[in-house]
Amino acid sequence: MYFLGYYCGFRATSAGVKQTEANTFLEKKVKKKKDAVWDLDKTVDVALSCLSHILSADFKPSELEIAVVTRQERKFRVLSEAEIDNYLTALAEKD
Repeated sequence: MYFLGYYCGFRATSAGVKQTEANTFLEKKVKKKKDAVWDLDKTVDVALSCLSHILSADFKPSELEIAVVTRQERKFRVLSEAEIDNYLTALAEKD
């Protein structure tokens, strides 16, 4: 289980297996963009990059569950497999 978000002064954190490695990865990513405003796409992209890098794995949309809460919606929402697939495709195209 990993968590990436912004709340009460924290920009990114993780919990679970390989937490230390994930936090180190996230610290480097967040430090580069410290003053930048992250939108939903950027946040999900960094979270997926972190998972992929730390676990050395490529994921299928059916293997992931991603939930988001945004300022606009202020409601917990689980992304569909199609939405997750779009994020994974964009991440693969960046590499």
